[in-house]
Amino acid sequence: MLQKTVPSYEALSRPLPLWNPKAWYYQLLRLGLRTVGQLSQGVQIGWRYGFDSGVMLEYVYRNQPSGITPLGRLIDWCYLNSQGWQGIRLRSKLLKTVLQEVLQTYIDQGSPCRLLDVACGGGRYDLEVLRALPPHAVTATLRDYKLENINKARQLARQMGVTAQIEQGDAFNDGDLKQVHPRPQVVVVSGLHEILPDDALIRHHFQQLYQILETHGTLVFTIQPQHPQLELNCPASYLPILALPG
Repeated sequence: MLQKTVPSYEALSRPLPLWNPKAWYYQLLRLGLRTVGQLSQGVQIGWRYGFDSGVMLEYVYRNQPSGITPLGRLIDWCYLNSQGWQGIRLRSKLLKTVLQEVLQTYIDQGSPCRLLDVACGGGRYDLEVLRALPPHAVTATLRDYKLENINKARQLARQMGVTAQIEQGDAFNDGDLKQVHPRPQVVVVSGLHEILPDDALIRHHFQQLYQILETHGTLVFTIQPQHPQLELNCPASYLPILALPG
């Protein structure tokens, strides 16, 4: 029996040959994102803050198409319903289910329950779970290294009426991580390791998180072995005519 193998990150990152239809498709897609695509509110956010930023993810989670003119809204609808963003929303749903079950277990046991999210982005999945739990049952600290993500998470917490310590911090910095006292029972890291191609860095990060986690604590993390649109980010050296700046 033949087994289907999953392409490696290195294989998917190589420039596509000129004869490959995907090369032309992705080049035209990049061109579209740089031009008419900016009628879409989501594409505008991506160029301004980064397509993997917390601000971008918050927009994807809300999933309400918006844009300049009806064409812009149509482009935004297509953008928000792309395969990658559908997967992100499914990941959020699964994460919230698991996180609520873990936190509820600590609450039911009468144990102290301290939550730390080291890279919360806009914080929506944490805040929605906290809102569904008894008030003050969980002491939550949400962190991110980008100030715009922190501001977005604070704004969302106010809108939801959820109490949480939301602060700036680097998920990979030992000094920042060791400032968390007392140690958390639950540590969350979601949407971070997926965008890092460095296995050694990820392995080291798990060791860092283990050091700050309370004994018998729980680490909740997400990972995505293969992204359906990874080839979109590959170098376009074989198609210089359509090459775009930035």
